[in-house]
Amino acid sequence: MALIGVISLTGCQSSQIYSGDKNLGMFVAIPHGWKKISQEQLHTRELQATTVGAKERAQSVIFQEAYSLDPKTSPAEVFSIKAPQDAIVLLRSRYLTGDEMNSVSYNWLRDVVFPLTTWLSNPTAKTPQYQLIDDLENVQNKARGVRTVYSVVDSDKASQTISQTALVSDDRTKIYVLLIRARTSWYQKNASIVSKIAKSFTVRGNK
Repeated sequence: MALIGVISLTGCQSSQIYSGDKNLGMFVAIPHGWKKISQEQLHTRELQATTVGAKERAQSVIFQEAYSLDPKTSPAEVFSIKAPQDAIVLLRSRYLTGDEMNSVSYNWLRDVVFPLTTWLSNPTAKTPQYQLIDDLENVQNKARGVRTVYSVVDSDKASQTISQTALVSDDRTKIYVLLIRARTSWYQKNASIVSKIAKSFTVRGNK
Protein backbone atom coordinates (compact mmCIF):
# COMPACT_ATOMS: atom_id res chain seq x y z
CA MET A 1 0.00 0.00 0.00
CA ALA A 2 1.25 3.47 -0.80
CA LEU A 3 1.96 5.69 2.15
CA ILE A 4 -0.30 8.71 1.86
CA GLY A 5 1.15 11.84 3.42
CA VAL A 6 -1.03 14.91 3.71
CA ILE A 7 0.20 17.67 5.97
CA SER A 8 -2.04 20.60 6.82
CA LEU A 9 -0.37 23.68 8.22
CA THR A 10 -2.55 24.64 11.16
CA GLY A 11 -0.71 27.61 12.59
CA CYS A 12 -2.16 31.09 12.79
CA GLN A 13 -0.57 32.04 9.47
CA SER A 14 -1.63 28.85 7.70
CA SER A 15 -2.07 29.40 3.97
CA GLN A 16 -1.47 26.03 2.29
CA ILE A 17 -2.34 22.36 2.45
CA TYR A 18 0.34 19.97 1.22
CA SER A 19 -1.08 16.93 -0.55
CA GLY A 20 0.83 14.03 -2.00
CA ASP A 21 2.46 10.67 -1.57
CA LYS A 22 5.83 10.36 0.16
CA ASN A 23 6.72 7.05 -1.47
CA LEU A 24 6.00 8.47 -4.91
CA GLY A 25 7.76 11.72 -4.13
CA MET A 26 4.74 13.57 -5.56
CA PHE A 27 3.45 16.74 -3.92
CA VAL A 28 1.34 19.83 -4.55
CA ALA A 29 0.39 22.86 -2.44
CA ILE A 30 -3.29 23.79 -2.26
CA PRO A 31 -4.58 27.07 -0.75
CA HIS A 32 -5.89 26.58 2.77
CA GLY A 33 -9.67 26.36 3.01
CA TRP A 34 -10.31 24.12 0.01
CA LYS A 35 -12.38 21.00 0.67
CA LYS A 36 -10.67 17.61 0.30
CA ILE A 37 -12.28 14.71 -1.54
CA SER A 38 -10.44 11.63 -0.32
CA GLN A 39 -8.81 8.82 -2.24
CA GLU A 40 -11.41 6.39 -0.88
CA GLN A 41 -14.30 8.54 -2.10
CA LEU A 42 -12.75 8.92 -5.55
CA HIS A 43 -11.94 5.21 -5.83
CA THR A 44 -15.50 4.21 -4.92
CA ARG A 45 -16.88 6.52 -7.57
CA GLU A 46 -14.39 5.46 -10.24
CA LEU A 47 -15.28 1.79 -9.81
CA GLN A 48 -18.83 2.66 -10.87
CA ALA A 49 -17.67 3.80 -14.32
CA THR A 50 -18.84 1.75 -17.28
CA THR A 51 -16.49 3.02 -19.99
CA VAL A 52 -13.99 0.59 -21.49
CA GLY A 53 -10.88 0.22 -19.31
CA ALA A 54 -12.20 2.47 -16.53
CA LYS A 55 -12.17 -0.17 -13.81
CA GLU A 56 -8.74 -1.37 -14.87
CA ARG A 57 -7.40 2.17 -14.57
CA ALA A 58 -9.09 2.58 -11.19
CA GLN A 59 -7.37 -0.54 -9.89
CA SER A 60 -4.00 0.74 -11.09
CA VAL A 61 -4.23 4.03 -9.15
CA ILE A 62 -1.43 4.49 -6.66
CA PHE A 63 -2.59 7.80 -5.20
CA GLN A 64 -5.30 10.33 -5.89
CA GLU A 65 -6.87 13.18 -3.99
CA ALA A 66 -9.02 16.14 -5.02
CA TYR A 67 -9.76 19.59 -3.65
CA SER A 68 -12.56 22.05 -4.35
CA LEU A 69 -13.63 25.48 -3.21
CA ASP A 70 -17.23 24.27 -3.08
CA PRO A 71 -17.83 22.06 0.00
CA LYS A 72 -20.65 20.32 -1.88
CA THR A 73 -18.44 19.07 -4.72
CA SER A 74 -18.91 15.32 -5.19
CA PRO A 75 -16.50 12.68 -6.51
CA ALA A 76 -18.71 12.46 -9.61
CA GLU A 77 -18.06 16.14 -10.33
CA VAL A 78 -14.31 15.60 -9.94
CA PHE A 79 -14.40 13.06 -12.79
CA SER A 80 -16.95 14.96 -14.87
CA ILE A 81 -15.96 16.80 -18.05
CA LYS A 82 -18.59 19.46 -17.36
CA ALA A 83 -17.44 22.90 -16.26
CA PRO A 84 -17.36 23.16 -12.45
CA GLN A 85 -18.99 26.05 -10.64
CA ASP A 86 -15.58 27.41 -9.58
CA ALA A 87 -12.46 25.23 -9.44
CA ILE A 88 -11.46 21.61 -8.80
CA VAL A 89 -7.94 20.21 -8.36
CA LEU A 90 -7.13 16.53 -8.89
CA LEU A 91 -3.74 15.04 -8.00
CA ARG A 92 -3.32 11.50 -9.31
CA SER A 93 -0.79 8.83 -10.13
CA ARG A 94 -1.32 5.34 -11.50
CA TYR A 95 0.58 2.52 -13.13
CA LEU A 96 0.48 2.39 -16.91
CA THR A 97 -0.73 -0.70 -18.74
CA GLY A 98 1.59 -2.53 -21.11
CA ASP A 99 -0.10 -0.97 -24.13
CA GLU A 100 0.17 2.49 -22.59
CA MET A 101 3.88 2.02 -21.88
CA ASN A 102 4.41 1.34 -25.58
CA SER A 103 2.29 4.23 -26.84
CA VAL A 104 2.98 6.99 -24.32
CA SER A 105 4.15 10.27 -25.87
CA TYR A 106 3.76 13.97 -25.23
CA ASN A 107 0.66 13.99 -27.43
CA TRP A 108 -0.76 11.06 -25.44
CA LEU A 109 -0.12 13.00 -22.23
CA ARG A 110 -1.88 16.07 -23.65
CA ASP A 111 -4.98 13.94 -24.19
CA VAL A 112 -5.50 12.80 -20.58
CA VAL A 113 -8.90 14.55 -20.43
CA PHE A 114 -9.89 15.64 -23.94
CA PRO A 115 -8.50 14.53 -27.34
CA LEU A 116 -6.71 17.85 -27.70
CA THR A 117 -4.19 16.69 -30.28
CA THR A 118 -6.99 15.44 -32.55
CA TRP A 119 -8.82 18.74 -32.19
CA LEU A 120 -5.64 20.53 -33.23
CA SER A 121 -4.62 18.27 -36.10
CA ASN A 122 -7.95 17.06 -37.48
CA PRO A 123 -10.89 19.27 -36.42
CA THR A 124 -14.37 18.24 -37.53
CA ALA A 125 -17.89 19.64 -37.23
CA LYS A 126 -18.16 17.81 -33.90
CA THR A 127 -15.06 19.42 -32.42
CA PRO A 128 -16.18 21.68 -29.56
CA GLN A 129 -15.22 25.32 -29.32
CA TYR A 130 -11.81 25.44 -27.65
CA GLN A 131 -8.67 27.55 -27.34
CA LEU A 132 -5.12 26.41 -26.70
CA ILE A 133 -3.58 28.90 -24.27
CA ASP A 134 -0.21 27.40 -23.37
CA ASP A 135 1.77 24.22 -23.93
CA LEU A 136 5.16 23.75 -22.28
CA GLU A 137 7.48 20.84 -21.60
CA ASN A 138 7.81 19.99 -17.91
CA VAL A 139 10.91 18.09 -16.82
CA GLN A 140 11.36 16.98 -13.23
CA ASN A 141 13.75 14.78 -11.29
CA LYS A 142 12.53 11.37 -12.48
CA ALA A 143 9.65 12.23 -14.79
CA ARG A 144 8.90 14.39 -17.79
CA GLY A 145 5.91 15.53 -19.77
CA VAL A 146 3.87 18.63 -20.57
CA ARG A 147 1.82 21.32 -18.89
CA THR A 148 -1.02 22.31 -21.19
CA VAL A 149 -3.54 25.08 -20.58
CA TYR A 150 -6.66 25.35 -22.72
CA SER A 151 -10.32 26.32 -22.56
CA VAL A 152 -13.26 24.34 -23.89
CA VAL A 153 -17.01 24.98 -24.12
CA ASP A 154 -19.13 22.02 -23.01
CA SER A 155 -22.53 20.85 -24.25
CA ASP A 156 -24.24 23.19 -21.77
CA LYS A 157 -22.43 26.14 -23.39
CA ALA A 158 -20.37 26.66 -20.24
CA SER A 159 -16.68 27.41 -20.72
CA GLN A 160 -13.99 25.91 -18.51
CA THR A 161 -10.26 26.46 -18.52
CA ILE A 162 -8.04 23.48 -17.80
CA SER A 163 -4.47 23.48 -16.56
CA GLN A 164 -3.12 19.96 -16.79
CA THR A 165 0.37 18.76 -16.02
CA ALA A 166 0.88 15.17 -17.13
CA LEU A 167 4.23 13.45 -16.61
CA VAL A 168 5.48 9.93 -17.22
CA SER A 169 8.17 8.35 -15.05
CA ASP A 170 11.58 7.82 -16.63
CA ASP A 171 11.01 4.05 -16.59
CA ARG A 172 7.62 4.59 -18.32
CA THR A 173 5.70 2.63 -15.66
CA LYS A 174 3.73 5.47 -14.03
CA ILE A 175 1.83 8.60 -14.97
CA TYR A 176 1.58 11.61 -12.64
CA VAL A 177 -1.21 14.13 -13.25
CA LEU A 178 -2.13 17.46 -11.73
CA LEU A 179 -5.46 18.58 -13.19
CA ILE A 180 -6.93 21.97 -12.39
CA ARG A 181 -10.34 22.64 -13.93
CA ALA A 182 -12.09 25.96 -13.42
CA ARG A 183 -15.03 27.78 -14.93
CA THR A 184 -13.36 30.23 -17.29
CA SER A 185 -14.83 33.28 -15.58
CA TRP A 186 -13.33 32.09 -12.28
CA TYR A 187 -10.02 31.22 -13.91
CA GLN A 188 -9.65 34.65 -15.47
CA LYS A 189 -10.12 36.30 -12.09
CA ASN A 190 -7.87 33.85 -10.24
CA ALA A 191 -5.20 32.89 -12.78
CA SER A 192 -2.43 33.62 -10.26
CA ILE A 193 -3.89 31.05 -7.84
CA VAL A 194 -4.02 28.38 -10.56
CA SER A 195 -0.47 29.21 -11.64
CA LYS A 196 0.81 28.94 -8.08
CA ILE A 197 -0.80 25.52 -7.60
CA ALA A 198 0.54 24.29 -10.95
CA LYS A 199 4.07 25.51 -10.21
CA SER A 200 4.06 23.77 -6.82
CA PHE A 201 3.53 20.36 -8.45
CA THR A 202 6.66 18.33 -7.69
CA VAL A 203 7.59 14.79 -8.73
CA ARG A 204 10.81 13.46 -7.21
CA GLY A 205 10.16 9.80 -7.95
CA ASN A 206 10.06 6.75 -5.71
CA LYS A 207 12.34 6.55 -2.72
